[in-house]
Amino acid sequence: MKRRAGKYRKTYWVAGVAAALAVMGSGGCGRRESSPQPLMDTAESMWEDEITIMHVDAGDESFRAYIEELQTRLQMKINLLPYPANADSRHAKASSLLAAGDSSVDVFAVNDEMINAFKNEGYLEPLQDDVMDEETARAFEQEYLQETTMAGGQIYSAPYVLDILALWVNEEWMREAGLTGIETEEDFYRFLAYDWGEGRYAYGGSWEKTYVYNELGELINLFGGDYFDWSNEKTRAAVRFSKECVDKGYTPKEQMIDQHEQMNQKFIDGKYGMVFMYTGGIKKYADAGVYGEDRIHMAPLPDLGGRHVTYIGTWQYALNKASQHKEAARRFMSYAVSREGNRLYAEMTNSIPARKDLLEEELHIIGYAEIRELLRSVEMEVRPIPANSMEYIETVGELFQKYMLEELDLDSYCEQMQELVDENIK
Repeated sequence: MKRRAGKYRKTYWVAGVAAALAVMGSGGCGRRESSPQPLMDTAESMWEDEITIMHVDAGDESFRAYIEELQTRLQMKINLLPYPANADSRHAKASSLLAAGDSSVDVFAVNDEMINAFKNEGYLEPLQDDVMDEETARAFEQEYLQETTMAGGQIYSAPYVLDILALWVNEEWMREAGLTGIETEEDFYRFLAYDWGEGRYAYGGSWEKTYVYNELGELINLFGGDYFDWSNEKTRAAVRFSKECVDKGYTPKEQMIDQHEQMNQKFIDGKYGMVFMYTGGIKKYADAGVYGEDRIHMAPLPDLGGRHVTYIGTWQYALNKASQHKEAARRFMSYAVSREGNRLYAEMTNSIPARKDLLEEELHIIGYAEIRELLRSVEMEVRPIPANSMEYIETVGELFQKYMLEELDLDSYCEQMQELVDENIK
């Protein structure tokens, strides 16, 4: 099968980011849904502008501190609403509010999966005339904006944070296995095959049906396969590897109900030796006291005969077309993605900024030396996510789980995946 003209196969940030970072020194909220939560009690009554944001980090202390700072700088009352913790429920919640024309939320924080669906539904206000005007848009990777945030020539979201899928390892485990790194195929399989004892697994994953597509695509790249060609032997080898991990006890079958939250907790608790996780996980590991060169840290992608390619994604702000506070919402979004606002967010929340021009500066972010090394060593690609994003992603997960449970053999699984890709990714 021919690859689709390179779509979804482009690389992002690599040259500019690597050069910029070379001069630098040493990337979920589970709160119960509630009414909007204002962050300040003093002087709010004097502020004319007020908006409500539904945000994935509404319960995060550092993010709330950032919003408090923005309230003062913008002289604007900002209410926060949390999302459901589950990705499927999060998507459904935002979709239902937008489809109903509900004006209770002005700005939604959305990820790649959400924006790929919402930008085609007529729910959102375009942003290219002000929030993402020509000058601002130039600060972001153009191909990423084109494929992720745009529809019909309009920009429908403004990225504020970059996330990079990385390999994380537990240094103590690596030493136990007699390794100094997991860079070669030999290192990788030696780590997997080491006898870790009861209740400890070399490899942990997020194999819940709405999450496993991240890891699946990553493995296909590392094995040198082609996500768009399921007859490719290297694509099939990546799939066989996943099954082998279960069959040989490298990873537990039970993780098919785990999303990132559950996987991360098991990793922190010392049940897994290595995982694939986005760079946003660094804060969780640091907060748990397990992040560092002697504990949990990022590692170079192993050489498994493929390309050193990893996925990227962003979280973005999108403006509800039904909002009754559009001028105030645009003012908030414009500042949030400005050079000053995006740097403030990055440093207050320990996150990688979405603006590539900010990476020309020295940023005070936990783990930035590791992030610099990661960016130098990999190519980065956008994930293949069609407009029917959650339906597609769930089906990918369901087919994968059927293969893991031996309800499908390899040939049947690959045939059905080929049909799914052909029907949904044009």
